[in-house]
Amino acid sequence: MKFTIVGEWYHVEDLAFAFVVVAEGNTYGEAVANAAPAVLERFPQRAEGEDGETPETLWGGSNGAYVVAVFEGDLSAQAIDRYTFELIA
Repeated sequence: MKFTIVGEWYHVEDLAFAFVVVAEGNTYGEAVANAAPAVLERFPQRAEGEDGETPETLWGGSNGAYVVAVFEGDLSAQAIDRYTFELIA
């Protein structure tokens, strides 16, 4: 099943945008975990340095992100039309 995940950063020193990522998983939790590598690939600065995040620590890490909303299905086109998000394909 596909999920559309809206994420935001705890700290925004690098002016990173809020983002939307579509990921697959049998559950919401699995989809969020599966989305982490794509988010870090798009925002590699979040994985750098001593406080860098990993796919396991991205959601909730001190340099990481939090989930704002999750929707079933691929709603990325609607999110981009209504708001300003960084789309991670």
